[in-house]
Amino acid sequence: MYILYTHIEEIKGVNTMKLRKNIKIGIIIILSVVIVSILYIFLTLPKISFYHNIEQVEINQEYDALSYIQKVRNCDIEDVKIDTSNVNINQLGEYVIQYMVDDEQYDLTLKVVDTQAPKLSVKNGDVEVNSQVDVNQFVDKVEDATQTKVYFKEDYKFDKEEKKKIVVVAEDEAGNKTEEELEINVIKDNEKPTLSGLKDLTVTKGGKIDYLKNVSAKDNFDKNPTIEVDDSQVDLSKTGTYTVTYKVKDKSGNENQYQKKVSVIEKKSVSEVKQSKNKIVYLTFDDGPSENTKKILDILDKYNVKATFFVTGNGQKYNQYIKLAYQKGHTIGLHTYSHNYKTVYQSTDAYFNDLDKIGNMVKKEIGFVPKYIRFPGGSSNAVSRKYCRGIMTKLTTMVQEKGYQYYDWNVSSGDADGNNIAVKTIVKESTSSKANNIMLLVHDTKAKSTTVQALPQIIEHYQALGYTFKAIDDTSYTPHHHVNN
Repeated sequence: MYILYTHIEEIKGVNTMKLRKNIKIGIIIILSVVIVSILYIFLTLPKISFYHNIEQVEINQEYDALSYIQKVRNCDIEDVKIDTSNVNINQLGEYVIQYMVDDEQYDLTLKVVDTQAPKLSVKNGDVEVNSQVDVNQFVDKVEDATQTKVYFKEDYKFDKEEKKKIVVVAEDEAGNKTEEELEINVIKDNEKPTLSGLKDLTVTKGGKIDYLKNVSAKDNFDKNPTIEVDDSQVDLSKTGTYTVTYKVKDKSGNENQYQKKVSVIEKKSVSEVKQSKNKIVYLTFDDGPSENTKKILDILDKYNVKATFFVTGNGQKYNQYIKLAYQKGHTIGLHTYSHNYKTVYQSTDAYFNDLDKIGNMVKKEIGFVPKYIRFPGGSSNAVSRKYCRGIMTKLTTMVQEKGYQYYDWNVSSGDADGNNIAVKTIVKESTSSKANNIMLLVHDTKAKSTTVQALPQIIEHYQALGYTFKAIDDTSYTPHHHVNN
């Protein structure tokens, strides 16, 4: 028994030792597996990790692609190369930012979003009963980073006269919405449309007229009122004054009527009235009226001489002197309204529009539109070439075809060379001619006081030589310069 027990104990000891050994081996294997796994995981971890799988940025806003990186392993963040060429920050959508490090690429999705609702401002207004209403007529302004659409919140009816509250909605591409309420008046349209740009017309016999040139219609509801022209009373083959009737009508049937005069005149050729044998001085003042006009008129009265004033629209607070000069027997001519080269010489239409303005201004003072004109800078000016090549060649013909006559000069006082030129210089230049007919250019502006002072000497010089001073009329000498443009 003893031997058997001892043998059993020995067997137990051996088994325990084997068990312990096996446990150690198992532990070593497990630890090895764990270590290898940890090492594998560590070695296979991405070198770049991000805070989120998808980042968002507001449309049109700046972003920092580097800030999306949470961690960089085994290298410095400066080593990371970033490609954002596929990102359009101005367009909604999902884009990919590419990150490169050690030839390994990592992609991050960047979503461009719009979370801001449009800014919408509206305005009250009127609509016509039973009309098709455009929501945009009530929209003052819409602002958003993306395209927007504007619409009524409901299908409103405008079938009776009333004050009505409506809601306008502005919605952007991302579906953000802004609503604004306003009040409109639904009313019946009883207001007549109007025409603007109408004027009396002049045409040469046998010519053509564009009755609707520069004419426009306006209505409170109808954007395109119809215009009819009745020229049945006009005979373009015969000189005379006729009446043309304009009718303008809106979609509600409201109608307005206007009448204008059409003057059909003989076509005139461009020609000059030659020098006569009589000794005549035509004293012509450009650029007035001004604060000096009354002083000039007093001097002319003193010497009992007549003159011509080519006026502009630049001194209208002195316009009463235009009427006074006319009443005293002086001639009023036109020198354009603005006297601005850039304005009047842009085109022939621009010139005649400006000429019409000064003509209408003068008509209010003396009752008619003068037909005697002077071009700013004269017909020989070359400055007009800067604004329209060849315009003076056209204008010198067109003005006479329209019934005007233009006057240059054959003697200049020299007062256009500056302000307050010395009196003796003005006198010397003004009295330098011995021609039979003298068209003398002087100026009437605030800055030409020495011209006023020189007038008595100029008048006395020519009167002593037997000259008569006359205002321009249809028989007057018409010097025409050589046209340089």
